[in-house]
Amino acid sequence: MDWFEIRQVNRDLWMIVEPGHVVSWLYLGSDSAALIDSGTGIAPIRPVVEKLTRLPIKLINTHYHFDHVGGNAEFAVRLAGAQAEAPLRRHAPRDLLKRYIDGLLPLIADAEAQRAADADVMALTPELALRPFPAGFDAESWRPGGVAATGLLREGDEIDLGDRRLQVIETPGHSPDGISLFDPAHGVLFVGDTLTEGALYAHYDESSLDDLAVSVGKLTRLPAPVHAICAGHVARAIAEVSLIAETEAALKQVASGAPYRQGQDIFGYGLRETRHGRVWVYHSDGRASSFPLHD
Repeated sequence: MDWFEIRQVNRDLWMIVEPGHVVSWLYLGSDSAALIDSGTGIAPIRPVVEKLTRLPIKLINTHYHFDHVGGNAEFAVRLAGAQAEAPLRRHAPRDLLKRYIDGLLPLIADAEAQRAADADVMALTPELALRPFPAGFDAESWRPGGVAATGLLREGDEIDLGDRRLQVIETPGHSPDGISLFDPAHGVLFVGDTLTEGALYAHYDESSLDDLAVSVGKLTRLPAPVHAICAGHVARAIAEVSLIAETEAALKQVASGAPYRQGQDIFGYGLRETRHGRVWVYHSDGRASSFPLHD
């Protein structure tokens, strides 16, 4: 079973999924292609990209977290928000990665049991079903990060792909360095982890609900209509444009002190969860809710 699930969304847009983990996006222009995030690094992503296009690749990180930068070293051109400069140079801590793997192992076992009982159980949504780690993967030596950006991006910068241009929007909140990318001519918006259906992680010690609310507000005032939102994780990686307004409303609910439930994340850290429609905001319970996300 391949590690990646690949879907062609339209002629110029590919979704490269590590099922149950993260989504990278390949966006083709006439002169070059943008790879938006490089995944976990559990398996090399460049061979996948090279099967889809012969265009030169500009890798763009939406933020520095380990599940979005694992394949960075495979690419010569690496762009990221200016606030990511320092954390990109550092490796993800071993404790964080161990917690991640340990949290996944029982979930992968459950998914394997479901497939054994019914091989077609996830036939309609293969991008959601966790898969066994690929042959040769060594969790002990897996250490994403530690690869510097070759160029830094700021609000208003444009990335030229030829017949397509991506505008840079600084969208901190989930992490301090978050950026989103918008093609106003075609209405395509890449949001990293700023928007997602389901769990919206804003409970890390480095997260800021106030910054996230400002960032989402910026996405409501883009200079052209949004036709498709491309997010960094599944439930549904391609979301309806109403997700922007729904996320804005969810964050207002949190700010107003709406009821919440206690929960925990994949790393085992406690959090508060406030649900509003399709958006479940994970926010801090007032205690240290994460360890450093980089060395």
